[in-house]
Amino acid sequence: MRSLICRMFLFVCLLIPALTMGSDFDYDRYGRLLDHHVRPESKIDGIIVAAVDYASLAGEAKRSDSDYSLLLKDLTSFDPASLGSREEKIAFWVNVYNIAAIKTVVDYYPVESIRSRKINWLGLPWNRKVVTVGGSEYSLDEIENEILLKGFKDLRIHFGINCASLSCVDLGQNPYRAAILYRQLEDQGRKFLANPRKGMRIEGKGKVVYLSQIFKFDKRNFDALAGGALNFILPYVSAEGAEALKQGNFRVEYLDYIWKANDIKNVQ
Repeated sequence: MRSLICRMFLFVCLLIPALTMGSDFDYDRYGRLLDHHVRPESKIDGIIVAAVDYASLAGEAKRSDSDYSLLLKDLTSFDPASLGSREEKIAFWVNVYNIAAIKTVVDYYPVESIRSRKINWLGLPWNRKVVTVGGSEYSLDEIENEILLKGFKDLRIHFGINCASLSCVDLGQNPYRAAILYRQLEDQGRKFLANPRKGMRIEGKGKVVYLSQIFKFDKRNFDALAGGALNFILPYVSAEGAEALKQGNFRVEYLDYIWKANDIKNVQ
């Protein structure tokens, strides 16, 4: 009897972690897509970007056995409620946002911008249901604002999402993963803010700070959660940039936001 009880106790101890850890999504197909179709450190219109081969992906979309098509199929059948940790959930939905942005362009390719009137006649694709996860359809706006920013209140998420445009934070070269999520996001943030054409630029001997309009688009959250965009970016800028920001004797301007697609065909 004692032996039976011990065996039952051991079984329960082994079962509980399995139930609480959750089941992460398999990112192998997505990793191969990024490896095969994204060219980092490319230049389009003088801006350094990670360029995407949308034409090649549009070709993959026509084949049911391609990594692109099978990835979308995997998402359709995956239950996000099975994700365990906060990091797994953030990584998953950041990856899904980026996949959905790619799909928005691929669905209507060729287009010159995610804001093409071919996608949405008003040039506003954000509320279009574009990707299916676990049997439910989601738009880019739902993923970014309702699930990610409202759900997790972590502004570093902005460093992970890519809207398929030149002025966006670059598409990461690898899928975001729970174990290294924050390091990935922060590395992307540093890289973004070091890009003077789309992240941050200081001119006039520190008198003018030019910021990405991302910090203007979501000003409410940056003010509420970080005491303002300038306070938020301090850990992610160069020592010289941080010193200039701490001086405080400057005005803030915003860089032009360029919605042209980060399409590899535009690489110079």
